[in-house]
Amino acid sequence: MPGRSRGQERIPFYRNVKTIAVLVQSAFVLIAVAAVYFLWRNVTTGLQSSALTVNFGFIDNRAGFDLGETAIPFSSSDTYFRAIVVGMLNTLKVGLAGVVLCSILGVSVGVMRLSANWLLRTLSTAYVELLRNTPLAVQLIFWYYAVILSIPPRSENAIRLLGDVYLSQIGIAMPWLYPSYNFGRWLPWLLAAVVATIAVYLWRRRQIQRSQRPGNPWPASLAVAAVIAGGGFLVAVNGATTPEGIAAEVTPTRGVGVIFIDRDGDGSRGRDESAVPYAPVVISLAEGRLRTNSTNLIESRKVVYSTFRFPLLSPGEYESVEVVFREPEAAEGLRVHFDRYPSIGTIYRDENENGEFDEGENTYVEDGFIRGYNGVGLAMNIEGFERRLVSDRSGELRLPIFRAPEAGADAGEARAGGLGGGLGGLFAPPEQAAATIDAETGFPAAGPLVFSRPTIPRSSYFGGTRLSTPFLALLLGLAIYTSAFVAEIVRGGIQAIPRGQPEAAKALGLSGNQTFFLIVFPQALRIIIPPMISQYLNLIKNSSLAILVTFSDFFQVANTVGNQTGQFIAVYVIILIGYLSLTLVFSLVLNIVNARVALVER
Repeated sequence: MPGRSRGQERIPFYRNVKTIAVLVQSAFVLIAVAAVYFLWRNVTTGLQSSALTVNFGFIDNRAGFDLGETAIPFSSSDTYFRAIVVGMLNTLKVGLAGVVLCSILGVSVGVMRLSANWLLRTLSTAYVELLRNTPLAVQLIFWYYAVILSIPPRSENAIRLLGDVYLSQIGIAMPWLYPSYNFGRWLPWLLAAVVATIAVYLWRRRQIQRSQRPGNPWPASLAVAAVIAGGGFLVAVNGATTPEGIAAEVTPTRGVGVIFIDRDGDGSRGRDESAVPYAPVVISLAEGRLRTNSTNLIESRKVVYSTFRFPLLSPGEYESVEVVFREPEAAEGLRVHFDRYPSIGTIYRDENENGEFDEGENTYVEDGFIRGYNGVGLAMNIEGFERRLVSDRSGELRLPIFRAPEAGADAGEARAGGLGGGLGGLFAPPEQAAATIDAETGFPAAGPLVFSRPTIPRSSYFGGTRLSTPFLALLLGLAIYTSAFVAEIVRGGIQAIPRGQPEAAKALGLSGNQTFFLIVFPQALRIIIPPMISQYLNLIKNSSLAILVTFSDFFQVANTVGNQTGQFIAVYVIILIGYLSLTLVFSLVLNIVNARVALVER
């Protein structure tokens, strides 16, 4: 038998690359398992010596604490499990909003860095270098304490940004759409729109593939979805009715109310009568009175003297209003200047008797100190009050606290300056507090969606949707910080496209915008998306710094649970699983997107 050639000799197993790889990986797994076992044994031994145990039985116990921000209803009587779920939802909310915002900012700044305009290019470069080289914790503290807390602190003096959008130190409130009790009429149409969209998309994509021509299946699919959903919405609106037995129990002297199904017809909500969430209602008062006192405030790090604040009233919510001093003798010589008619104003003394408020007339000097006209009682008499509200998810309503008009108010009290608004009900005498006010309610038929506008009945927002100041600070800090890294990824991805691509596009007559959006950017996405996924995951994990801005995120809530129960090991296992689940879900979705835009090789 002829001998084997040198090239046919079998390679020893200890020199085989595949065998070595398997042995190394097996050794690594054994070391990892041994390390975990060693740590677990040390922990359990230490706990046993301290008479402590590790279990998850606490998860169903009563939490006993409140949270400042909740995506779902939560109270101190709920369980630890629900508190952890609320924290997870809060982290998910800030994560999704942060991903969208940092993508918009990052892409915009990244494109600006390649602009031919010197100013844009320089500003975007300074933006990236400043933010990338500043710690995130410092930026979060800056946004919260230097920016957010400089906003007017009281909701009664909220900044009206646009329409019914308000901004104050308690957060930003804006109108929002909510599903009403008639949403079920529209739901079958939405399901039909989804099915039709999928069918048209598959049909259109198959048609494009057969034609072997470029095309996009989405326009036709979305058009079909819009037609079906829009037509169903109109049908649901035309057939909208109010639930049988719907009623409202409103107490204007407490400023509260609730919408419910009045099964027994007594006009009062019983224990077995369910509330109606997101139901529109019109509340009318023939007349009422609001009360407040002037005070000195510190707003935006500046002392505001002699100011009075009533709930913000819109001109269409009343027929007539009049502000009067509650104690005309004590307020003799004082007048009212309205800073925001008819709800916010300043008490002053007309020193030069010109009939107008001049700077300095709202203060006086006593014992060498500047003082304001503090504690002056005012009241607002309102006639024909009417406000349209939408109940919250618990079916509850919030109004200003009204009092019944006092007899002879116009004759017995000095007028403070015409029309105005009022906050109310502080320091009411016993006989006044006992007086009642009848409120009339009407229930306009609601469509599938109701448009809820924010109002400011007292010291907080009601209606619409509200983003708290900690949420805003955390969102701005995370999104702006991450956008600097996204901008560099976008710039690098665009520069990685061969120069011949845009030059060929220009040779074909494409404009600059067409070249960028049709040629350069689609190809750059294949380079941009993979590293951007890492930045998105970093944003999610960096949200654990929410404790710096007092936001109730997943990490902070879980830490609170650990402090109360002492089960830190179990809690940190929950934290580990929670963040791992979030990042894996984000990775899965973004990797699917990456696979859709990746270059297909043959």
